[in-house]
Amino acid sequence: MNAPRFPLVVVEADPADADLLVGQLTMLGAECIEERDGTTLTRGGARGVTLVASFADDATAREAIAALGEGVDARLDAVVGDAWRDAWKEHWKPTRITPRVVVVPSWTEYAAQPGDMLLRFDPGRAFGTGQHASTVLAAQAVERAVLSGGHASIIDLGCGSGILAFVALLHGVPSAIACDIDADSVDSAAENAAALGFGGRIALRTGGFDVVPERATLVAANIETSVLAPYAAVVAAKLAPGGVLVLSGILATQRDQITAAYEAVGLRSGAVSAQDEWVGMEFHRA
Repeated sequence: MNAPRFPLVVVEADPADADLLVGQLTMLGAECIEERDGTTLTRGGARGVTLVASFADDATAREAIAALGEGVDARLDAVVGDAWRDAWKEHWKPTRITPRVVVVPSWTEYAAQPGDMLLRFDPGRAFGTGQHASTVLAAQAVERAVLSGGHASIIDLGCGSGILAFVALLHGVPSAIACDIDADSVDSAAENAAALGFGGRIALRTGGFDVVPERATLVAANIETSVLAPYAAVVAAKLAPGGVLVLSGILATQRDQITAAYEAVGLRSGAVSAQDEWVGMEFHRA
């Protein structure tokens, strides 16, 4: 039997062009996109960022390369076989993502230190292991917000593995609502919620921002600026009066763009934290 083949389009890009290219690849049919840069386990290429987009078949991948145009450094590649699905596990070790929370892979042992709060789970194909700076910044902001008290629930937009919602639930927030456009991510988050004992406290939904009509005093979104900026009004509408909005997935060079977008829809800028080339931002509703 022939081994399965998974076609990829690999794009070498300057960091300033990455968000636009992610959007173009998505519109051209990419099923998922991995972004490699100076902060990821597999580093980006010589130009700074490498985008690896998976496609359903070679024909669609070739059409995408042609549509990107000659000015884009894109090539066709492929992964053959299934071993890649679990290969990433050898790189994922227990990781402290906040002063209190340690994310521990479900297949490893960890000697907890006094005061540690453990999140044992397997993200599957979803984003959110705690290895990326954007996840760390968002998780730390969520923890700070929770420790300030008064939050009955959290809304996690673009939840990936569910890690931000889990941080809030671990700290005692009674309930969570989380959504993602990727069904695999939602399935993975549901499995992890059950394993962590959070199944009865989190509502998981597949779809965009419209599948969450509710509001909460704590809202988190670790998504790209290419989504966060144009949808500022939609995201801000999820935040209840007196609440805090945690945003991440933002490059330091995009900070002013996000500030302008969210202040324009009535929110007040709060704390900003940084790690590597990424920033985490907080906004407040009076």
